[in-house]
Amino acid sequence: MTTDHATLDQRIRDAFIYTFPLHDLARTRWRFTQTDPAHGKPANQLHHNRHLLDDRARQVTMPNNDTLYSLAWLDLSGGPAALEMPDMGSRYYSVALMDAFTNNFACLGPRTNGAGAHVFVIAGPNHHVSAQADLPDGAVLVRAPCNDVWMLARVLVDGPDDLPAVHALQDQMRLHTSNVPPAPFAATPDETRPDAYLRLVNEALARNGVPTHEQEMVDGFADLGVRAGEPGAWDTLPEPTREAWQRLWPALRHDLEHPPKGSIRRHGPRGSWFSGLDHIGNFGADYVYRAYIALVGLGALERQEAIYASALTDGAGQTLDGAHRYRLRVPAQMPVNAFWSLSMYEFEPDGRRFFTANPIQRYAIGDRTPGLVRNADGSLDLHIQCDEPGEGSANWLPAPKGRFALALRYYHPQAELIEHRFVMPDTERLSA
Repeated sequence: MTTDHATLDQRIRDAFIYTFPLHDLARTRWRFTQTDPAHGKPANQLHHNRHLLDDRARQVTMPNNDTLYSLAWLDLSGGPAALEMPDMGSRYYSVALMDAFTNNFACLGPRTNGAGAHVFVIAGPNHHVSAQADLPDGAVLVRAPCNDVWMLARVLVDGPDDLPAVHALQDQMRLHTSNVPPAPFAATPDETRPDAYLRLVNEALARNGVPTHEQEMVDGFADLGVRAGEPGAWDTLPEPTREAWQRLWPALRHDLEHPPKGSIRRHGPRGSWFSGLDHIGNFGADYVYRAYIALVGLGALERQEAIYASALTDGAGQTLDGAHRYRLRVPAQMPVNAFWSLSMYEFEPDGRRFFTANPIQRYAIGDRTPGLVRNADGSLDLHIQCDEPGEGSANWLPAPKGRFALALRYYHPQAELIEHRFVMPDTERLSA
């Protein structure tokens, strides 16, 4: 065990960065499936959100207000799961399948599987279906790299009047899983203590393992307490190692709130818009970026399915703040094959971003927002401010009183977006 404090500190940072997405997804899974025994939402069952998410939604950072979610926390250790999806017609939908480290190993839907009804068989690493003969007629086999899988379906809602139609589609979704009861987590998440953090990490590692090419690296974290299947690893650590974890703990999470160097791709005339790198959603060996996205955008899709652009500043480089009034001019033709939307988020103290309460209960504005007033050339002037504009609320996206972030989502982006040729105008501050 090294006594070089600088080396020890850096190794702990590396271990934390690698394991943070694993911990954050396990924490989210625990909160969803295990926090309320009387009214819990167990794993291996399909759960439907029947209402569009609003400012009360606090489970997943940067939620959207365009789709209804249907989700399941799969435990594939007992056998494969089969998902039946109905024919959605021309309606947008996707089913993202994320591994324990937040990588999208599949995105199911019309872009990848075509129109019509589908049956998908999702098999874990210990129960790979070996042949098409083992599948239901017409079923598509999806191989999962681990046992714990987050299945997150998004179905587009065209306003409140469209909710009954989407509810009917949700009711036609079916999830069939093994008769083996899913295994709950024994560890209880507690983000205030490094010993509790390692306990949950080590349980998640035991449930899922790591990619073969990363095993040697993860083995190198063993003397720091990262040991699959050892809930008491903390108690065996030398005192200098425990002291270093405790000393670094407040800063480890805080440091993730800042975009990693080189991870921002700037857009717009002055570069106020930024979006994910090309490998967002499938991060490879970019563990720093993976950890950052787990904190600020857990569940982000891969770019071929959707591109998220964010803005924290206006076109002059000043922080976006509800103390000011802003205008954003949206081009008449946006380069998408499905839809686009602009969402408003306030900041929590820990850096996570959520919708903000407002008098018209509008959390996003986009191409399906009713009553939008367009300019003569078809473009849109969106008013972004705390109080209702003098022009009325038609083009108003309400802002909180303090600092805020904007997120612009492009679903089924066209080549102009994927190839970084589209330029989105910057947000313009109107008040002094």
